[in-house]
Amino acid sequence: MELGYIDIVIIFAYIIALYAIARKAKLFIQKKAIAEGQTNFIQNHYIAGKSITFWELLLSIIATEFSALAFLMIPTYVYYENLSFIRFIFGACISRIFIATFFIPIVYGKGLTIFETLARGIYGYSSLRQEANLGRKTFAFFYISGKLVGVSVKLLGSALLISEFFSISPFLAIIMIALMTYFYIILGGLKAVVRTDMLQAAVFITGGVAAHFIIGKMSSFTWGELISFGFQNGKFSLLSDSGILSFVYGIIGGFIYDANSHGVDQEMTQKLFGAVDVDTAKKAMLWSALGSILINLLFLSLGVILWAYYTKHGQSLPPPEKIFSNLIELYFPSPIKGLMVASVLAAAMSTLDSSINALSAVLWNDLMTVKDSKEFKLFINLDNLIITLGIVIFSFILHFVPEVIKIAQHFSYIATGSLLAFFLCRMIFSRYIRIRFNTSLILLSFYTCLLGMALNHFHFGFNPQLTILWGVTSTILFFWGYSLIGKYFKSSSESEYSI
Repeated sequence: MELGYIDIVIIFAYIIALYAIARKAKLFIQKKAIAEGQTNFIQNHYIAGKSITFWELLLSIIATEFSALAFLMIPTYVYYENLSFIRFIFGACISRIFIATFFIPIVYGKGLTIFETLARGIYGYSSLRQEANLGRKTFAFFYISGKLVGVSVKLLGSALLISEFFSISPFLAIIMIALMTYFYIILGGLKAVVRTDMLQAAVFITGGVAAHFIIGKMSSFTWGELISFGFQNGKFSLLSDSGILSFVYGIIGGFIYDANSHGVDQEMTQKLFGAVDVDTAKKAMLWSALGSILINLLFLSLGVILWAYYTKHGQSLPPPEKIFSNLIELYFPSPIKGLMVASVLAAAMSTLDSSINALSAVLWNDLMTVKDSKEFKLFINLDNLIITLGIVIFSFILHFVPEVIKIAQHFSYIATGSLLAFFLCRMIFSRYIRIRFNTSLILLSFYTCLLGMALNHFHFGFNPQLTILWGVTSTILFFWGYSLIGKYFKSSSESEYSI
């Protein structure tokens, strides 16, 4: 793709703005630490010294949701289907009400990571038994392993697009995106992540609006005529060919997926832990539901525009993954072309930065044993570098795996699915389901989650709407049975379970 000088200026302006914001975030944290007499560099780096405001948290949640894959694949879904994808969004919005009401008040202020919170239990014990610490390390190890795969696939998808836009190799694009993200993370920590996410959200939303405008200008038909054509041909239908049952499944799937990604995944809970107070975290989570609906509608309706454009003009259709990017490469003018490339970068980096910071926090807090070292700043930067290099290596390897996106997504669900089941049993249903936070039960939770997902695969034909549900449900049922057996054979006190 040929980029003009104005396009390149826009892209570089976006990158420079990222580092300027990250630098300012670092200065903010330093001044806050001096003013309050804080010397805890770890808290400031990983949860921003609990200084994240409502708007920072809200826009960061929204930015993290939309990777470059979502930016380009949501319109592609609508091209071949209709607006039935919105059923997942409805389920996610319902889930966020539950997260804000039941999850956030339990976890806020009880640890640096979700695994530390689980180890402390619902009562937030300050001292942990050895088996709880071992359990935390076990869960953290499997979470990092699964998350690395999922994040690497998202980075790979973004890199493939960027490689086309800049006419470079995918591996070079992977390194470019990863290193740019790494350097502003170590510059300002979580505060830099949430503040740059605000810019990135603004950039890709602007890109989505601009795409509507440009496609309308490119066509011999008006924007309104393209929308009307899509409406007349059922593109605005909320039901898929499978009917109302599929719509209900979609809501359930959206609910359980969002409970994973926004309720217990360290990538999101770390930002919630960094909010100025619990009410700010709850409020941002609730309002993010509205923001998610609006932005998804922006890109879903873009899919209608794309379908109407290709259909009315009789153009040959590119491969599914290039339906949108093909128009950007061939027909978008400067400086909109530069804005769209910056939008793809923003969508990619806003997801990657949260993942690197979250995985680094888990590696440092739950696995590493050098916390008391005087050179902790060096260790934290090394920690971030290890995670970044791991993602780069996984992305490069996964590039050679057929159907890698489907495989990697379900592999990463094993970790987050069992995590959600453990959280529900230990923190929400602890009165009825009593389980210890030890290595053996954690390993069994992964096995039962995988078993439930496999059951979905063989019985429902790998229906993605129900995969996580079956994994989480099977794990909860296993814990419930385990708890009943434990009550039958041994009468135990609450403290034995809430270590």
